Amino acid sequence: MGNNSLNKESLSERLMKNVIWNFIGQIWMVLLAFFATPFIVRSLNVNFYGIYTLVGVIIGYFSFLQFGLGTATVKYLAQYSAEGQADKVRGTFWACIVMYVFLGLFGSTAIALTSRPVVVHIFKIPPVLEESAVIAVRIGSIGFLISMIMSVVSGVIQAVGRFDVLNRVGIVLGSLQIGLAVILLWGGFSLKEVILSNVIIQAIGVYAMWNAALKVLPYLSHPVWDKRYVSALVKFGGFVSISNIVSPILLNIEKLFLTSLRSVASLTYYSVPFGLADRLTVIRSSFSSVLFPVFSSQQGSNDTRVNEELHERSTLYLFFLYVFFVLFFIVMGREFLTAWIGENFAYNSTRILKVLVLAGLINALAVPSLNSLQGLNKTHLPALFHVIETILYVPAAYFLIARYGGTGAALAWLGRVILDTILLNYASCRLFGVGIIVWYGRILLRSILPVMVSAGGLCLVKSLHLRFFSALNLACVLCVFILYAISVWRWGIDDFAQTRIRQLLKSFLSHTGGR
Repeated sequence: MGNNSLNKESLSERLMKNVIWNFIGQIWMVLLAFFATPFIVRSLNVNFYGIYTLVGVIIGYFSFLQFGLGTATVKYLAQYSAEGQADKVRGTFWACIVMYVFLGLFGSTAIALTSRPVVVHIFKIPPVLEESAVIAVRIGSIGFLISMIMSVVSGVIQAVGRFDVLNRVGIVLGSLQIGLAVILLWGGFSLKEVILSNVIIQAIGVYAMWNAALKVLPYLSHPVWDKRYVSALVKFGGFVSISNIVSPILLNIEKLFLTSLRSVASLTYYSVPFGLADRLTVIRSSFSSVLFPVFSSQQGSNDTRVNEELHERSTLYLFFLYVFFVLFFIVMGREFLTAWIGENFAYNSTRILKVLVLAGLINALAVPSLNSLQGLNKTHLPALFHVIETILYVPAAYFLIARYGGTGAALAWLGRVILDTILLNYASCRLFGVGIIVWYGRILLRSILPVMVSAGGLCLVKSLHLRFFSALNLACVLCVFILYAISVWRWGIDDFAQTRIRQLLKSFLSHTGGR
C-alpha cells in the first residue's frame, strides 16, 4: 500500500512537471504568433497568406506516409525504457529512422512532382499567383522529409519524459522560425523566401534534437538493424496508420473545399481564426504528449485504478485550463478580432472563431481517451471511429461550405469533433469499467460553478464597452480570470490535486532559490 502511494505521488509529480514544461514552451509560441500574425498577414496579403496556409495543408495530406510508425516508436521506446531494455530501445529507434528516411524521400518527391497539377487544376488560385504557389509547394516539400526524421528524434526525448529538454530546444527553433519570417518580410522578401527559411530552420532543428537525444540516451549513436523491430512497429502502427490516412482529411478537407468552392481569400478568413483556435491546443497537446508515453509505460501493469484516475483527472484539468479562453472568445471575439487585425476581418471571421473555439474545447476532452486507448494497445477503436467520421464528415463539410462558406466549414468541424469525442470517451470509459453518464456527471458537477463565474464576469466586462486593449479592459478581464481560478481551486479540484500543486510549487521555488 505504501509503495503504491509513493508511485502514485511520483507519477503525478512527474506528469505535472512535464505538462508545465509543455505549457511554457507552447505558450511562448502562442505569444510569438499572436504578435507576428497580423504583420505576416498584412505583408503577404490575404491571397499569399492563403497560399502559405495551402502549402501546409498539401504537405499535411502526405502525413499518412508515417503509417503510425512514429506513434508506435514512442510507445515502444517508453515501454522498453521503463523496463530497462536498452537493446530494444536502440533497435526500435533505428528501425524507425531507416523506414522514415525512405518514406520521407518518397513523400517529398511526390509532393514536388504533383505540385503543378494540384495548384492549377484543383485550387481556385488567381492565375497570376499560380507560379508562386507551385514554387512555394516545391520548396515546402523538402520540409516533409525533415519533419519525418524530426518526429523520430524528438520522440526519443518524449518517450523518456524529458520534456524540459524538448521544450528548450523547441522554444529556440520556434523563435528563430517566426523571427526570421518577420525579418524577411520586413526586408521586402516574400512567400518563397519565408518558406525556404522555415525549411532551413527545420533542418537545424533535426541536428539540435539529435544531439539532445544522444545526451539523454547515448547508446543510440550506434546504428543497428533488426527486422523484428520493424514487424513490431508495423503491427502496432497498422491501426494507427488508418487514423493517419484519414486524419489529413478530417483536419484539412474543409480548407480545400473552401479554396475550390469559394476563393483563396475565404481560406484566409477561415484559417486565421482556425489558427487562433488551434493555438489553444497548446493546452491539450501539453497533456497529450505526456499522457501517451505514461499510458504506454503502464502497458504491463495490472493496476487499472491508476489509469482510470489518470484518465478522469486529466480530462477534468484539460477542461479547466481550456474553458476560460473559450468563453472569452465566445463573449468578446468580435472585439478582439477588431482590435487585433481590423474591423473588416472581424466582420468576416467572428462567427467562425466562436464556433471553432467551442469545437476546440470539445476536441480537447477527447485527448486523454485517445491517449489511453492507444497507449494501452486498443488502437483499432480510434481507427474505426475516424473512418466512420470521415464517411459522414466529407459530404457534410462540402454541403455546408457550398451553402455557408467559412461558417459552414466551422459548423462541419464542430459536428465532427462532437461525434469523435463522444465515441472516444465512451470507449475509454468502457475500458476502465465506468459508465459514461456517471463519468460526464462527475466532470459537470465539478465544473459548473467555475463556468458560471467566468461567463458571468466576461459578459459584465463586455457590457462596459471599454476599448479592448485599454489598461482598464485588460485589468477587468484579468480580474475575471483570477475569480475563475479561485473558483476552480475552491470547487473544481480535490484535496489530492491541491496538495500536489502546493508541493510542486514549493519544490520549484526552493530549487530556484537554492540556485
